[in-house]
Amino acid sequence: MFMSNFFTLFALLLFSNVFVFSQTEPPETDFQVWNDTTVTIPLIKTTDSAGKETEKLNLLINGTLRFGGNATRFADERIGFGFEIPVNKYLTLTPNYLYRAGQPYKGRKEYEHRVRFDATIGKKWSKFSLRDRNRIEYRIRNSGSDSVRYRNRLTLSVPVVKDKKELFAPFVATEPFYDFKAKQWTRNEFSAGISKKFTDNYSADFYYLLQNNRGNVLRKLNVFGINFKIKID
Repeated sequence: MFMSNFFTLFALLLFSNVFVFSQTEPPETDFQVWNDTTVTIPLIKTTDSAGKETEKLNLLINGTLRFGGNATRFADERIGFGFEIPVNKYLTLTPNYLYRAGQPYKGRKEYEHRVRFDATIGKKWSKFSLRDRNRIEYRIRNSGSDSVRYRNRLTLSVPVVKDKKELFAPFVATEPFYDFKAKQWTRNEFSAGISKKFTDNYSADFYYLLQNNRGNVLRKLNVFGINFKIKID
């Protein structure tokens, strides 16, 4: 009787551990909802002889909430600030800082500081526009060793115009990530969506994003995102 009860208890413990392990094993894919808000505050403006104002320095304040676990729980929270420096009509420089707290899956917590520098080249034509953002990102992480990444986001936008007024602008973008410590391209994000300008000071991007990862537990993310842009004069 004793041996029978012993083996019964052992089997229950074994299968309960297997069940718990299966429940906490990190997923390889996820569906997430991303919500970003950027507030732009002009700090320095100049006026030319024709009375046209040009912004020379802007303060940027960013906030992010991301929902994971098939959009059922908080997965990522971010807050940061930076300075936007338009050098000319083609080049903009943006030094910025971001703090991130992440819970990519149950049982995993990540905290990091990111110091970043962006150089964005852009040009508009009559039918479309191109923007190429080059970012160097230094990551100070509690959940792993520090790292430096290079990110290159290329965006093609094609505005839809009626009666000389832009209604909205469909866009596609791709952004590969290069990790200098791993010495390889570790991530790529492809996105497609529309940009809509509601007023002179308020606009938003609505998009779908596919993220593919190498060397990460989460191999693939399918994302629906909204990026709000607010300007305070």
